Amino acid sequence: MPRTTKLWPAVAAALLLAGCGTAAGDSGGVDPAAATDTPPRPQLLLTFDDQQPGPAAGKEIRSDGAAAAMVDLLAVNKPVAEFEKGREDGVALRFPPYAGTSKGSFAALRVEPEEWLSPGSSEFTFGADVRLDGHSSGSEIDNGDNVLQRGLFADSAQFKIQVDKHRASCVVRGTDGAVVVKSKLTLDPAKWYRLSCHRLDTTVTLTVTDLAAGTEPAAVAKTGPIGSLDLIGSEPLAIGAKIGEDGEIVRSSTDQFNGRIDNVSYLRN
Repeated sequence: MPRTTKLWPAVAAALLLAGCGTAAGDSGGVDPAAATDTPPRPQLLLTFDDQQPGPAAGKEIRSDGAAAAMVDLLAVNKPVAEFEKGREDGVALRFPPYAGTSKGSFAALRVEPEEWLSPGSSEFTFGADVRLDGHSSGSEIDNGDNVLQRGLFADSAQFKIQVDKHRASCVVRGTDGAVVVKSKLTLDPAKWYRLSCHRLDTTVTLTVTDLAAGTEPAAVAKTGPIGSLDLIGSEPLAIGAKIGEDGEIVRSSTDQFNGRIDNVSYLRN
């Protein structure tokens, strides 16, 4: 898989930006040996590079991660999710365009709940590459763009990346409270971005990387009480839209991501 090797260094970079995996000397610098260590392999890694461009319905979706994962594509109304040509000759998953009504098409990837998807108090990182459509919200049915989440707003625990109003934000909520981090960068629909959220103790760091600009990632961090994220129920990991405990897309408020998603990853240390 040609792009798989490019994602793991990106995960390591996110960890370093958040202050994890570094060894500080007297000068407060980073140990060069630690910085060049091979990063751990994510438990979940969806590159879609084994797919051919075309309709995604009925296709087997496999994870290249270190843990076994069962991944299904859900659809409401007409199935229009497709595999399309992505960055660097790879393949991305194209979610439905904005419709604004309950008669529109909606889609999401569902990853069945596993023990490793319940991070507890552990350090963990999750994210994806995204290219958002120009029009992506504006109704009660579809008023947001969910990228990756487990747990809903009313649940006792949740982790989530979303791109509402073309700005990325990250939520990590546990037994002691929630930390919400928001980026000030407005995502350009013509560009691909890498979004990464990292939790270490009481600090959550959101990193946004413009993959075409060649500039340094923009990282924002916030600190607050979080506690343990004990997601041990039936809630699946949802990619591209909101999924309820019944394992189906929440039709009353889909928060459908309108655009392309690639390189989905989750790493619990």
